Amino acid sequence: MSEPKPYRRRIDRVVADDYLDGMADLAPAELRVMRDECREEEARLSYARRLLHGQLDIAKAELGRRDSGEVQSLMEDLGDILADRPRGTSSRSVGNAGIYTPSGPIGRRRGDAVLEEMPLGRLPDLSDAELVSVVRRLADEEAAISSMRQKVLENLDTLQAELIGRYREGAASVDQVLPPSTTA
Repeated sequence: MSEPKPYRRRIDRVVADDYLDGMADLAPAELRVMRDECREEEARLSYARRLLHGQLDIAKAELGRRDSGEVQSLMEDLGDILADRPRGTSSRSVGNAGIYTPSGPIGRRRGDAVLEEMPLGRLPDLSDAELVSVVRRLADEEAAISSMRQKVLENLDTLQAELIGRYREGAASVDQVLPPSTTA
């Protein structure tokens, strides 16, 4: 039997095909740790997607401005471009408890390089071909992050279902999760 692959980053472990292997043999506390890992990774991926969406919206607006021949600057329209419009958000999003803000060392993550390298301040100076390349690269990265987030959400759903099933069957107790009562 081969040794399990060592993962340097939590996200790599959470999206690995073998992440849920042996789940039936794990204690509820271990399942809750895995579920919480999935929740944190989903929040991080959602945050990265929001940043990418903002940059993609700005780059697409510059393309649209050029195609329409508008003389108004991109900066004048920035508020409208970044206005919070409804998107096809998943009802399964676990990030609705608040806005995720990265904290602590998170290492190089999917999307970091794209976000850091995008020349948003120079968009008006880019050639049309360069701008199309920027839009394509942002869209590709957003699609990759969305795919990764989907895998995290699937694992989260599976873990949650396992925990709920154990509570219903009596194999786990909610009392183990709740803090001890201070009233007697």
